[in-house]
Amino acid sequence: MARIGPIASHAALVAVVLLAAGWRAEGVSDGPPPVNLRVDGAARQEVAGSTLADAIRDLRLRPRPGDLVDVAGVTIAAGRYPGHVAVDGARAPGGQPLRSGDRLRLVPGPDRTEPVTVARVPVPGGEPADPEYTLGRVPGDEVTVRGKISGKVASSAFRPTGPPQVPDAVALTFDDGPWPGQTMRILAILRRFRAQATFFTVGNLAEHFPRIVRAETSQAGVLVEDHSWSHPLTPPFGEQRPGVVRAQIGRARSTLISEGVTPTLFRPPGGGWSDHVVTIASSLGCRVVLWSVDPRDWAPGRTAKGIARSVLTHVEPGSIVLMHDGGGDRTATIKALPRIIRGIRRMGLRLVTVEA
Repeated sequence: MARIGPIASHAALVAVVLLAAGWRAEGVSDGPPPVNLRVDGAARQEVAGSTLADAIRDLRLRPRPGDLVDVAGVTIAAGRYPGHVAVDGARAPGGQPLRSGDRLRLVPGPDRTEPVTVARVPVPGGEPADPEYTLGRVPGDEVTVRGKISGKVASSAFRPTGPPQVPDAVALTFDDGPWPGQTMRILAILRRFRAQATFFTVGNLAEHFPRIVRAETSQAGVLVEDHSWSHPLTPPFGEQRPGVVRAQIGRARSTLISEGVTPTLFRPPGGGWSDHVVTIASSLGCRVVLWSVDPRDWAPGRTAKGIARSVLTHVEPGSIVLMHDGGGDRTATIKALPRIIRGIRRMGLRLVTVEA
């Protein structure tokens, strides 16, 4: 009988130990096959017996989270709302076992808009409201929907409570100038159509471009008013400290007075107002003026056609229309202006300034 050497004996012992531990030679296995999955259309594999939670961990599935955005669509808090992984089109618990053929889809988290507050401002009959949203002189309420976090105005609508006394007129207003080139082009269009308009100017820009301010004030039917010194938006203007509000209105006012203009109207940046803004503006001889029609001409991608359609769809007797001559490229606004003027006049409405 052949004798087994020590090396062969040791190898046999190792083989027995490995076999006892469940080891199999390469390519040989009697365990269950892996789970074949489709993840967003791509083939992936997971270990047999895995759950959805296992696959999320092992395959590093990371659905894009959603953002909290303000009423204007600007992100306030990124990645606040998590997404989830759907199994065969349905939401599933993490402990759900996976089977071959399951389709996994990474579902992004939803973008959610900030909560809003709704404020009702009584409008006494026979005189403009303060803040003023329309040219109407009727009793009623101005209902303003505002972002609770950002303070931005989402919408405003006048709700009359008595017989209307609204003029057959519309006020075009332009914010954020004076702006080199653009303001002068708008003035030229207004002059050509003999149309009136009100410009709410930023004080530090008026200081830098006094010639444009003088061109505005010298043109018939053009009113120049106060739009703060530096147009602060953070925090919203209505939440700025009273001292800041007074300085912003007062410094811009002084600059305009030095150019021969005495402002009687104030438009807060971003439409952000509060009781103390109204009180301080009033103490400086100004009524707060907002708007009732906003075509969002400042938004990226806006076209002249879209701006004109938005204005003409929403304008009515007494409307105050918000547009911009500064703050960025306003080519689309300039191109839309002739169409807006013609359209308003075809409705039988006059173009006027916002009266003091």
